[in-house]
Amino acid sequence: MLCGMSRSRPVLLLIGALVGAGIVWAAGQVAGYDGRKHIDLAGWAEADDAWTREMMPGARWATDELCSDELPCDQAVTSETLTMYRFDDHADAVAAAREFAGEAYKSGWIVVRFEPGALSREERQAFVGGLDCINVGVTEDGVEC
Repeated sequence: MLCGMSRSRPVLLLIGALVGAGIVWAAGQVAGYDGRKHIDLAGWAEADDAWTREMMPGARWATDELCSDELPCDQAVTSETLTMYRFDDHADAVAAAREFAGEAYKSGWIVVRFEPGALSREERQAFVGGLDCINVGVTEDGVEC
C-alpha cells in the first residue's frame, strides 16, 4: 500500500502545481483588470440624466469626424463644453492627453478635452471624478470610489 501511495505522489504534486499556477494566473488577471477600458461613451452621447446634459450640453457622437489614423480613438463624443475620446490602446490615450496638453484629462483609456472657459475648475473636477470611478473601486491615483 505504501508503494502505491509513493507512485501517486508525483501525480499529486503535478496536480498541485497546476492548481497553484492557475490560481497565480487568475490573480494576475484580476489585478490587471481595469473596467474603464470597456466604458461605452453612449451614456454621454445619449444622456438621460440632467447632470450629464448640464455638463455636456448638445452632446453628440463624433467618432467619424474626430477619430482617424492620426488620432486612433474608437469612440468620440463632443459637446459645447468638452469632448471625450476612448482608445483601444492605452499608449494612444497617453499620447492624445499629452497632445491636448493643459485642456485634457486622461482616465484609463478615455481622454477628456475641455473647451477653454466652458466649465469651471470645480465642474471639471466633478466630471472627471465621476468618470474616474466608473467600473473601478480605486482610481489610477489611488482614490477610493
